[in-house]
Amino acid sequence: MSVKTPNIPSISDLVLRCDEPRRAVDYVMQMIKVVIIFWASLFISHAAMAGQTPLVDTGKVNAHLISTHDQINPGEETYVALRTVLDEGWHTYWRNPGDSGEPVYIEWSVPSGVIMGDIIWPSPTPLPTGPLINFGFEGAPVFPVSVNLDPNKDWGETVTLDANVYYLVCKDVCIPEQAELSLNLDIGPSLVDPAWEPVITEAIANSPNPIALPAKISRDADKVTLIFGGVPDGYAPEDYDIGEAYFFPYEQGYIHPSQPQIVTQGESGFMIEAGADYLWDEGLDGPLQGVLSLTDEQGQSKGFIVSLGLEGDLSIGPVINPASNGPSNDLSNSGGGIGFLGAFLGALLGGLILNLMPCVFPIISMKALHVAGMAHDERQKVRRHAWLYALGVVATFLALTLLLLVVKSTGASIGWGFQLQSPIVTASLALLMFLIGLNLMGVFEFGSGLQNLGQGLNRHNLSGETSPRTGSASGAFLTGMLAVIVATPCTAPFMGTALGFALTSSFLVTFIIFMALAIGFAAPFLLLAYMPRLLAYLPKPGAWMIRFREFLAFPMFGAAIWLIWVLSFQSGAQGVLMALLAMLALGFAIWLWKGQAKWPRMIALILGALACIAPFTMTSHVQPDYGSEALLAEGAEGAVLTQSWSPERVDDLRAQGKIVFVDFTAAWCVTCKVNETLVLKTKAMKTLFIEEDVAFLVADWTNKNDTIAQELARHGRSGIPLYLIYPAGDKIVTPDILPPTLTKSVVREAIERAKG
Repeated sequence: MSVKTPNIPSISDLVLRCDEPRRAVDYVMQMIKVVIIFWASLFISHAAMAGQTPLVDTGKVNAHLISTHDQINPGEETYVALRTVLDEGWHTYWRNPGDSGEPVYIEWSVPSGVIMGDIIWPSPTPLPTGPLINFGFEGAPVFPVSVNLDPNKDWGETVTLDANVYYLVCKDVCIPEQAELSLNLDIGPSLVDPAWEPVITEAIANSPNPIALPAKISRDADKVTLIFGGVPDGYAPEDYDIGEAYFFPYEQGYIHPSQPQIVTQGESGFMIEAGADYLWDEGLDGPLQGVLSLTDEQGQSKGFIVSLGLEGDLSIGPVINPASNGPSNDLSNSGGGIGFLGAFLGALLGGLILNLMPCVFPIISMKALHVAGMAHDERQKVRRHAWLYALGVVATFLALTLLLLVVKSTGASIGWGFQLQSPIVTASLALLMFLIGLNLMGVFEFGSGLQNLGQGLNRHNLSGETSPRTGSASGAFLTGMLAVIVATPCTAPFMGTALGFALTSSFLVTFIIFMALAIGFAAPFLLLAYMPRLLAYLPKPGAWMIRFREFLAFPMFGAAIWLIWVLSFQSGAQGVLMALLAMLALGFAIWLWKGQAKWPRMIALILGALACIAPFTMTSHVQPDYGSEALLAEGAEGAVLTQSWSPERVDDLRAQGKIVFVDFTAAWCVTCKVNETLVLKTKAMKTLFIEEDVAFLVADWTNKNDTIAQELARHGRSGIPLYLIYPAGDKIVTPDILPPTLTKSVVREAIERAKG
């Protein structure tokens, strides 16, 4: 509030003008009135600012510090608070943010003799975000903090409380925001601030208070049971809707946030059944504390701090009314987005299309050759091999699902194709592809147990009188396994959203979605085996199969070269050298093994063992730097450079008035490389990016990167490729998500939409 300095007449002017006593009295009264108004204005201005700091707008939140007192007495405890006013629909997070997010954090800087307490947290609410459940606040939450002043402080001093405040504010997207706040408090006789004292007092009164309520927690497999022996003292069971009870644990890792909490009411208490989270495997050392939220008859929630022990007998008595609450994650509706049915159909269709993706071509070609060789055999034999191939596919998908869930339970961010982020896996697959290529070329033959891994056609009657040997049953199973392993670098259409949904859902939903993907992937050969009319159109086995088999060695060698290239990004030149030496050792070992002498075979075994050990010597290397790679070909006007992605970089470029294209990619992602070659790095696209002033950011996931994995999950994806387009401007928007298989028209239309 600004105060205008009054125009007060001087004493000399007053005397000169006071030719009459009456006028003198009038001037004196005028002067006194003006002085009173002046000081009253100053007092009102000071009072308006006392006990609070100005609001600071950090983007989606207006924040300031408030106090219960304008003036505090040394030795007495008082309270200040962080008050935040959030934009509609946005939220911040509690001390345990749930599935994702970061809690509100205050970093105090205060003079000596001032002791700040911990945040007195308000009661949180569950905040569903798709299949995830977070714990936090909307509206205008207040976070009180106690202040204790040294009794030796003198009256008349002023203490300054400085606070750096951090919070993650989320809606469709999440934005980290920060504010630097400062509050001055005078020292003297206690003087309550009438504006903010009721606000802070109400916030403290409504915050959860500790209660002595008998409570116990136990775990059985993937389920946690919380038993409460009654309701808080001073309340009757009918005062609350027990069916709406919800427990917010202080610690993460013991109760799964995204799984529903099922409430069962008994005569002497109630219990909550929830999902067990990953930390249970390490054990619970002591009681688990948290906030029990109950809803009263007026629909208002009230939080109570409770402690659940591991020991003792506690029963809810005869069941009165079983009920469930909390955000559901069941099969009928697993949160927002596509839902369970959409994810299931997407996985089924995505698995079917996955057969057509480039990374699967070498193995699918071998399988097609195998089917052609068996097409005119007994129908029962053809079907048996088709089922064994399908079983290999399903078994491998099951193993991948279990591994994904185990790694995810540790709290790590993980997604589809995660195994190729390991240089050990990449090098091992390169050696395997090289070995299969040598087998297809006829350099050697696998033994009977592994023979069909290369679809061994090792004995052919060139006249066509006898069908070539089509491999063993175990080989069909192993081919299915290998097909899944080499398929993981690819993401088919419909598949990304389905897998993103699966990896943020319960164990049962994740399992079903992955099995749908496996069924879709195995379906074509099963259908072919049961459609004899189609088999009749396949050419009969003959000499052409030998040449085709040898030809298939070259896609295998090509796959090995590609994997070595991927390894160069992961382990550098040293890793490439080790992998090539291992290939040399394998080739030499196979040549030695062909001899019948004992000692050469001994050397071959040693070389083979060393080659198998080589991948385990690989270590991760620094990721490639895309910051200087020109997207535009030489000779064109201007330049568009691909830059490393970060959320901050997206915001900066958009604020500069640029449309932003983000490419989530990896060296091992075949679909990504195909899109780059056929679309993104063509002359037409490069020219389009320049003409429309589009910034190109690359999020490289070749090596493990939790930030990228979390960003993928935020957009409902578990794998790559993912392509996002942001419009220019500083307004928070949800980016346009492009399909995983790009065309030039798709990119062009997305840019037009971004232009508005």
